Amino acid sequence: MTAQQFVLEMGRAMHALGSPSYRVEDAMDACCRALGLEGSFFSTPTAIFAAIGEQGTEPKTTLLRVQPGDHDLGRLADLYTIRDDVLSGRLTPVEGLACLRAVQLPSGRHRPLLDVVATGFAGAGAGVLFGGGSLEVALAAIAGLVVGLIAAVARLRPGLGDVQAPLACAAVAFLVHVAATSGLAIDPTVTTVAAIVVLLPGLSFTTALAELAMRHLSSGSARLLGTLAVLLTMAVGVGIGDRCAQALFGTPAAVVADRLAFGWHIGALVVIWIAYVVLLRAVKNQWAWILLAVAIGYGGARLGGETLGRELGAFVGALAVVFAANGFARWQRRPAAVVRTPGLLLLVPGSLGFRGLTTALGDAESTASLPFFFQMLLVGGSIVAGLLMAGVLLPPPLDVEPDSRRRPSAP
Repeated sequence: MTAQQFVLEMGRAMHALGSPSYRVEDAMDACCRALGLEGSFFSTPTAIFAAIGEQGTEPKTTLLRVQPGDHDLGRLADLYTIRDDVLSGRLTPVEGLACLRAVQLPSGRHRPLLDVVATGFAGAGAGVLFGGGSLEVALAAIAGLVVGLIAAVARLRPGLGDVQAPLACAAVAFLVHVAATSGLAIDPTVTTVAAIVVLLPGLSFTTALAELAMRHLSSGSARLLGTLAVLLTMAVGVGIGDRCAQALFGTPAAVVADRLAFGWHIGALVVIWIAYVVLLRAVKNQWAWILLAVAIGYGGARLGGETLGRELGAFVGALAVVFAANGFARWQRRPAAVVRTPGLLLLVPGSLGFRGLTTALGDAESTASLPFFFQMLLVGGSIVAGLLMAGVLLPPPLDVEPDSRRRPSAP
């Protein structure tokens, strides 16, 4: 019975730390085989169905209600260590279950002030990469701090969790509009998208497409609709904030951002690296690998963009990131997500879809937003193609990424 509880708790823990459905199922299946159990699993973004039993006996069906969680690379590495220790016999299922529950307890790694600062750093770095000038970057950093403060308050008041994203978007849009009408020559769209970049569900969108491509239709469809719902509520928040500011302060003059020189991109990558280290809850031995992931993702996407175009260039970036992530898993015996997650976050296809929705709010015929939707689909499809191709060329090791022979690597 304890072995079955260990399998269920492993699935719950991996789901809570942002693992996609197919990886949760594979991990639970691998644990069952190693512990002499028979199991069948079905994971969705909000529930895990498990049928587990001793070999030759009638399996017991269990329903676990779960919610999509935030990425925590430090705890995810601990989960893989515990899983490997139990599967290799270094820990008993009873000891492994106790370790799993200890890992999920609140830890001292969460520091609200650091999260707020990291959100501002992410906004500044994204402002440079999105083509903003010095004013756009500075204002995106300030507005990013506002997003971080709202997120910190939402953690203290759980009732605000469901409205955190649209509330933050409304606040940022209001702030940016006021700044634009007060005499600052800024591009409101670039500034707004950069400031709220940490809220954009780009990785969730990519994961949904990967699940659909791997015929995990139920989970992929649910996750995709959830992503579109988040984008829609964020766009409505931006619309409310912008229209309120427009009613109070008028309409700002149209301005096109003056891009900073290429040398600023290096500083932007360093700033984004610092933000990811904090927001992804990385431990010290993961910091250098996150920097490598950011550099590979940026370099691959830029090289691919110059050769294949912006949309298809994401294929090269994803291919390089996942290839490096699987190589890291083979060499360091650690989860590939340590490299894969920050590298893919840099590609952010969700920003294109968000710009499409915000454009639609200001266009009576909604025709100006269509190119952004098509770009979002192309970028997302290119990333998924890169993920699947990298998983074929260099699959992750079986003892680090369970059952990887049956499925290619994905986010």
